[in-house]
Amino acid sequence: MTPIANDPRLVASLVAAAVASMLTAAAAQSKPDSPAQPSPSLTTVSGCVDVAKNNRRAFTLADSLQGDTYTLKGVNMRDYVGKQVELTGSTSKGLKVVGGLYPSPNVAAQAGSIDATQAAMAAQAGPNQNQPRPPIEFTVKSVRTIGACPPGAK
Repeated sequence: MTPIANDPRLVASLVAAAVASMLTAAAAQSKPDSPAQPSPSLTTVSGCVDVAKNNRRAFTLADSLQGDTYTLKGVNMRDYVGKQVELTGSTSKGLKVVGGLYPSPNVAAQAGSIDATQAAMAAQAGPNQNQPRPPIEFTVKSVRTIGACPPGAK
């Protein structure tokens, strides 16, 4: 029998096991304790409340400052339709995929048969240039009435 120090395979496997053990211990020490779930940050938006075009039971808010449209959830907004309000709440965290052909359906359909200059000019304006931005889902926590909406504002 050969002594342990003379067997290079055994020495290498012992060293590898020791290194793996130290790395595992170091990784376990560097992991923070499971942090508490962060609460969603509250956001304040203001604008005019309106009934959604495609669903009479849903409500929207058009933010005149940023140009965004919000789909309102969490509070029945029926009493606030036609009024200018300030809402406090949070936006949804979910991923929303908006489909479409880039830069436009016409350019995409022409595949390789379009002139490269024309394709570059069409892409210059950006994707979905003529389409309105999709509404942002907003969960309402509190409502404060500011006043009536100006005529023609929605």
